[in-house]
Amino acid sequence: MIPSGTASAEPCNGTYTHCETNHCTAGRFYLNYNPGSDHFSDEYGTPLTQDEQGDIRDEPYRRYGPRGVRAMHSGRWGFYSTACFP
Repeated sequence: MIPSGTASAEPCNGTYTHCETNHCTAGRFYLNYNPGSDHFSDEYGTPLTQDEQGDIRDEPYRRYGPRGVRAMHSGRWGFYSTACFP
């Protein structure tokens, strides 16, 4: 179940995703992540609050580079940090 007020356009446990709990105070979502420079850019949407469910990409496509976690947020594919979704 996604808490009310979440910005996710696709429910957790969607066709290519599953629910995971955000461990950060503010789980920021980024449209771009460059694994070579380990840099997130283009923050998008409302950050998830701590313990809110994130819509995370299924394996084997969950991880990208050293810190990227593929996810869906507000109807867009992008990335969270492994700090929030270990």
